[in-house]
Amino acid sequence: MFGILKKNELETTNKLFQLTVHIGRGSSAEMPENLIGAYVPIFVGAQDHEAAAMKAVLSLTQRGFEFIHIADGKIHELDPKKWNSFVKESWPEFDTYFPSQATVLHQLNSEFLFTGPFAGYEAQENA
Repeated sequence: MFGILKKNELETTNKLFQLTVHIGRGSSAEMPENLIGAYVPIFVGAQDHEAAAMKAVLSLTQRGFEFIHIADGKIHELDPKKWNSFVKESWPEFDTYFPSQATVLHQLNSEFLFTGPFAGYEAQENA
């Protein structure tokens, strides 16, 4: 009986999710001093969209950033077998920055979490 459970657990795979998170500087020293916030795409291996959001937010807050919200409130499920195509279509200028499809597929069942490029912004001055 226990052998059957272990086999099923090994076959269970996480899904791949993408969400964009709006963050503030918080206590993090990673963000350049002239920036007060950023939008960050995060790619997460998780059982469902809620677990993906929790992992993403936890990762950023552990790095000292302030979580503001999930941009547009949307969490997208991606096909990990089409990762290379997704990167080439969505982020062609960052092709070498993103992990390979083989890496995504290999790490999906473990703690896969990848933070894409930050789109930072400065404070708006009052006119």
